[in-house]
Amino acid sequence: MLNKNLVYGFIKAGIAVSAVSLLVACSSQPKSKKTNSSGTAKSGKVSYSREVEVTVDAAREITVTKVAPYIKVPQLPAYEPKRLNEEARGIAVAYSVPYTCKLLGEVEGKDNSDGKVPPSFEDIREGATNDLRNHAAELVNEDSRILVKLTKEAMTCEMRVNDGKYEEKDCTAWEKIPQNGKILSYRIHANVFECGTK
Repeated sequence: MLNKNLVYGFIKAGIAVSAVSLLVACSSQPKSKKTNSSGTAKSGKVSYSREVEVTVDAAREITVTKVAPYIKVPQLPAYEPKRLNEEARGIAVAYSVPYTCKLLGEVEGKDNSDGKVPPSFEDIREGATNDLRNHAAELVNEDSRILVKLTKEAMTCEMRVNDGKYEEKDCTAWEKIPQNGKILSYRIHANVFECGTK
């Protein structure tokens, strides 16, 4: 029966030879042959063991790269106000209405920033106003002159509090949104008036 140490020695030598072959094939620059003081080549055993150490280091670097891949953080889509429909472009927003106009009813417009980059006050109010005018256009025919008189506006914000929790608050009267908060939604109520034909 063969000695265990001798068998392990053959196995190590085989692995080392494979590693050296791989390094030579992948190397872009040829390496000079090392010699000892007598001018003859060093024994293959010493050379192989040094190359095996390099191979193990390279394999360790590759393993670390695979274990810790680059993780891309998803970015939120940009907020865009609700669009104004073509048939609603002629509807005016007013704070006073002539006596000759006829009240048709009440409409509500709203817009929100769900899953998007937090909007500015001006942008989300524009989106809610566009939605309001779109709904008002559905109440009348195209030949009528329409006014909407705003009656109420409300804005809701989300605030980050302790322990990573969030709270919704009415922030309609706020002059500035704090850094730990963002605008969630905006609502506008208005009366719709018909003021003759175009």
